[in-house]
Amino acid sequence: MTSKLNILNRTILFTSLMMPLVSYAETTPAPAEIRISWWGGNMRHEATLAAIDAFQKLHPEIKVKAEYSGYDGYLSRLSTQIAGQQEPDVMRIDWNWLPQLSKTGEGFYDLKPLSKKLGLENYGEKYLNMATVAGKLQGIPISMTSRIFLYNQNTWQKVGISYPTNWDQLFEAGKVFQQKLGDKYYPLGVALGAADALDILSLGRAYMTQKYGTDIIDIKEKKLGWDEKQILELFTFYKKLVDSHVIPDQRYFSSHGRANIYEIKPWINGELAGMYLWDSSIYTYANNVVAGTVMEPGPFIQMANEKDSGITTKPSSLFSISKETKFPEQSAMLLEFMLNQEAGIKALGLQNGMPTNQKADKILTDAGIITQDNLLAKSWRAAMAQPVSKAPVSAFMENQELVQLWTNSLQKIDYGKDSVENVAADFERSANRILRRAIK
Repeated sequence: MTSKLNILNRTILFTSLMMPLVSYAETTPAPAEIRISWWGGNMRHEATLAAIDAFQKLHPEIKVKAEYSGYDGYLSRLSTQIAGQQEPDVMRIDWNWLPQLSKTGEGFYDLKPLSKKLGLENYGEKYLNMATVAGKLQGIPISMTSRIFLYNQNTWQKVGISYPTNWDQLFEAGKVFQQKLGDKYYPLGVALGAADALDILSLGRAYMTQKYGTDIIDIKEKKLGWDEKQILELFTFYKKLVDSHVIPDQRYFSSHGRANIYEIKPWINGELAGMYLWDSSIYTYANNVVAGTVMEPGPFIQMANEKDSGITTKPSSLFSISKETKFPEQSAMLLEFMLNQEAGIKALGLQNGMPTNQKADKILTDAGIITQDNLLAKSWRAAMAQPVSKAPVSAFMENQELVQLWTNSLQKIDYGKDSVENVAADFERSANRILRRAIK
């Protein structure tokens, strides 16, 4: 299904290339050949290729080789390239990879000396700080992303209840769904598949952070930020979600194979009537439902009178420059064009999410790409209106070993292999060992 936004973005991809291109460089750069890599779907690939093509029309002396793929396997390939000092000059990385790829701020080219060439004045300091390691800027935050609730309006209207605003209403919604529509229907579809492993953990983190005002990870102490009793409460929270018919258990998702949630029939036809997801993924889910379905963001679920939203917000991804590059200035020129110049900004559209670059935000708003009714923009602004969490999320929450431990722990509960109490105790011990190794 192609949304109106996608059609608009496709139009911008081509019309932006017809715009007069005016050089913003004071001098002609030396000839160079640089490589850039990123991951994404077809729409992002088309948009990025269009931006690169526009850049090369402006700077024919700089040849740009594009290397792109899906998300799966991207980090493994990039890590191998970096180990062999064969990585691309410009590369898209996940924010949570910084502890792995740049523990001491030496993993990538420090972008601070390139500040003017990159137009860093158009980015908020708080965003740049999240990409700074040991005083060195290791990447440009392309966009920020937050966890939001996305609902299938059609299914919720069949049930006849409003979207929940507190946790008791969420648990009650599960029971009402089951009573009115049957066992196949659930308010939320969070799962433990490869692309969805953090959905449930993030939902539990929101609940726990609202209640205790602390994050799941204590970086200073190199361990979990919650004690044994609180970790048991986290797993009890999950068990209540399943028992209250708010979400299916892992046996349900296993029956659908290894597909992503947005690819399975229960999501497409509205049996799974909501998701707790990154807003940067909103169109992947919203565009893959039956014709006539209305998808919309819902209110943030919070405890009564709670001023800490527990919201999980982070850079969706970064563009970094290789510390091995022979062409740092030309690489910076490419990034500046894509993220800070009108032709590049319009070519990319919203394929990377809501931009952190203030100039880009204005250009896309003036072009009618960002509007009040835009699904992504509405979700982003709703997230930004939430009380700032007293416990900012740690990049170590997405540590691969920790995520796998979490996944295995919930599967033990769902398949009846162990009690919630034992699983929680084992998780605490194993997670603390993982974090002691990972946090340097």
